[in-house]
Amino acid sequence: MAAGQDLEPYWEVYRQHFRGHIINWMEKYRIGNLSPEDAKKARDFEFGDMFETDPIRDPNLLPCTMKPWNGEPRLDLLTKDYITPNELFYVRCHLAVPDIDPDDYVLTIKGKGIKTKKLTLNDIKTMFPKHEVVTTLQCAGNRREDMHGERKLFLAPHWVVGAMSTAKWGGVKMRDILKYCGMDVDKMALGEIETPEKQHLQFLGYDIDETGFCYGSSMPIEKAVDALGDAIFAYEMNGEPLPRDHGFPVRAIVPGYTGNCQCKWLRKVIISDKESTKPWQQKSYRGFAPDISFEKDLSHWPPPRLDQAPIVYHMPVQSLVCNPSQNSLLGMKGSTDIEVKGVAWSGGGRKIERVDVSIDGGKTWTAAELYKPIEQRRNRHWAWTQFSKTIPLPEDVRKKIHEGENVELDITSKAMNSNFDVQPERMEPYWNARGVCINHWYHVKTTLDPNRTKGVVMHDTSEEEFSNTPSGGKFKEPWDMHGWTTDPKHQSDPRTKVAPEAQHF
Repeated sequence: MAAGQDLEPYWEVYRQHFRGHIINWMEKYRIGNLSPEDAKKARDFEFGDMFETDPIRDPNLLPCTMKPWNGEPRLDLLTKDYITPNELFYVRCHLAVPDIDPDDYVLTIKGKGIKTKKLTLNDIKTMFPKHEVVTTLQCAGNRREDMHGERKLFLAPHWVVGAMSTAKWGGVKMRDILKYCGMDVDKMALGEIETPEKQHLQFLGYDIDETGFCYGSSMPIEKAVDALGDAIFAYEMNGEPLPRDHGFPVRAIVPGYTGNCQCKWLRKVIISDKESTKPWQQKSYRGFAPDISFEKDLSHWPPPRLDQAPIVYHMPVQSLVCNPSQNSLLGMKGSTDIEVKGVAWSGGGRKIERVDVSIDGGKTWTAAELYKPIEQRRNRHWAWTQFSKTIPLPEDVRKKIHEGENVELDITSKAMNSNFDVQPERMEPYWNARGVCINHWYHVKTTLDPNRTKGVVMHDTSEEEFSNTPSGGKFKEPWDMHGWTTDPKHQSDPRTKVAPEAQHF
C-alpha cells in the first residue's frame, strides 16, 4: 500500500510494525538507503487514514493495536456482570470500521443449488422469526502475549488476556434464511441427502482496506443448518442495535466457534464446497506444531506440511482469575481468608463442569463455586461460567500477616469441561507460531498488605501501568515498546485526527 514510496507515512497509520522484533526481521530486506534529500522528497505525501471515522471507545477497553483498533476489557471487570456490557465487550477489527447507512444495507446470499437473494435490513427483521442466543466470543489468539518470549510471534494483535466476552444476541437463524433461498436444511441436517457442493458458508464483510480488499471467513455448513446450532445473522446485541464496533447492522454469530468465524458488517454469504480463501482463514488461524517457526517455515507460503496445521474453529477449555487483579495490593487487616473470582469457558458448546483454584501457584487446589444464571442444554453451553471461592489462608500466611508482614500470593485456576479436558500447566508442549488456542494456567500475582483495611484494593504502581498483564503479572518485554505508545518518533495523539462522524456508534 506504500506503492513503492517511503514507508514512513504508511507506518504513521499502521504502527504495530514498530515492535522491535518486526523491525529486526525486516532489516534483512533492506536494499539501500536514500540520501536525506531524496528521503524528504519520498515522504512528502500524506497516506490516507481510513480509521478517522472509527468509533470512540470506552476508556476501560485497553488497546493492543490502534489501527486497526483491537481492545480488551480490564480483566477485573469481567465478573461484575454475567453479561458483558456492550461498551466493555472486546473489540476485534481486522480493518477499519465501516459506517453503514441501515437504509442502504443489503445482504446477498448466493451459491450453487440455491436462489440468489438480496435482503435489506428490514427484510431480515420482518420476514423471519427472531431468535436470541447468549454466547461467549473469544478471539482465537487470546493471550497471545503469553507466547511471545524468546521465541517470537509475528502475528498481531498481541492480546494480553481479555479477548473474551459474553452477550445476548438477537437476529434470525441462518437455517431460516438458507431455507428461504431454496436449501433443504432439514434433510441436510438429518444427513438424508448428500450435498458435496454445499460444505461451507463463506462470509464477506463490508470492511475493506485501502485497495478494496475485504475481510472474509467461513464456517462448516453443518453448523448453519443444525436446528440446535443457534447460528444466527444478528442485528441486536444485549437488546440494542449492534454497535458499529460489533458489526452494525448485521453480523454472523456462530455459538461455540472462534471469534474470527463471526464475520462483522456482513455483506455476502456464499454457499461453497470450499473454505474461504481469505488469508485470515487460510493463514492466520492455524495450529502449527511446536517446532514450526515463522522465521524458518512460515515467512514463505505455503509451508511444506499444511495438513499438520488445522484451521481453528473451537477453542480449548479456558479459565481466568479476574479478582484479585494482577499486581494488586489487598488490604488484609484482620483477615483470615481471600475471595477468588473468575470466568471459564470451553468452545464447541462443552459445559464447564468444575473449576479448581489455588493460591500457592498450583501446589494445592480446591473446587470453586460455579455461577451460570441461564440454562443451556448438553453440548449447547455457548456461554461462560463464572466462578468464586473464599479460601482460608494457610497458617504460615496468617502468621506473617499477624506479624505485619506483606505476603505475595500466586493465584491460579484450571477448568475442566464435560469432555474431562483440563487446562495444561505450561504452554511449551503446545507452543505454536500463530499464537492460537492458548489456555495454560493463568497466574495472578497478588500482595496481601496487613497494614491496610480489609477490602481495600490498590494497584501496585511499581508494575506495568497496563491493567491486564500476561500470566505471572509481567510482560517479557515492556508493553510500551509496542510502537504506537512511547516511540518518540512516531508518537501522536490518536484522537487529534478523528472525524466528527466517529462520535456515533
